[in-house]
Amino acid sequence: MRKSKSILIIDDDPDMRVYLRKLLEGMGHEVHEAEDSLSAEKKLTAIYPHLILLDINLENENGFNFISQVRKIDPHRRIKVIMISSLSSKKAIELSQRIGTNGYLIKPINNNILMTTMKKIMPDLDLLEATIVDQNTSRLTAKCMGQVTKISEVELVLRSKIKFSEKMKLNISSKFLKKIEIDRAQFVIHRPSRDVQPGIYDTDVSIVGLKEKDLKGIRSLKTKKA
Repeated sequence: MRKSKSILIIDDDPDMRVYLRKLLEGMGHEVHEAEDSLSAEKKLTAIYPHLILLDINLENENGFNFISQVRKIDPHRRIKVIMISSLSSKKAIELSQRIGTNGYLIKPINNNILMTTMKKIMPDLDLLEATIVDQNTSRLTAKCMGQVTKISEVELVLRSKIKFSEKMKLNISSKFLKKIEIDRAQFVIHRPSRDVQPGIYDTDVSIVGLKEKDLKGIRSLKTKKA
């Protein structure tokens, strides 16, 4: 079953769109953007996304009003909608629930809360599984939601709830890495994880053992972004 999703970000703040795009593409998802309701409606009918991240205060329309357009196109509510806003009032949250959205996130967006919300409303999302391999210690397997925030031909950055403090090998199983055909590589941590925010860490992981022909998947990502 396909676990990566097509996601439409609707927000008139370009910085927020860039931030969410990087975050979601790092998780292996296909991301589309719209800055207002007019462009959003066109993209909505063209791509029919799995999920919409919708800002309440758009430039030419209230985000709540746009929900009615979504439901006309998708009366069976297959498209999930998460509202994003700087408004934390009980009234706004209750209104969001009444009109049938699937979640409400308050800006600034907490990465962990976003991933948890997405996993809750779309339970077939891919989980990253990391296994610590060390002959001198017990074998430990930890499952957590994680994301690849950056990748090159020699290294990737893994963002997760796990903080690594020493050099070790990892066996990483991920739909995203399998898709670009590097899941059979060896993954090695060479330095301690960095704190991103409380309980969330970035870890530099070396990609070892790939041949020239194995690098096509990573290079294709760079080509698409160029």
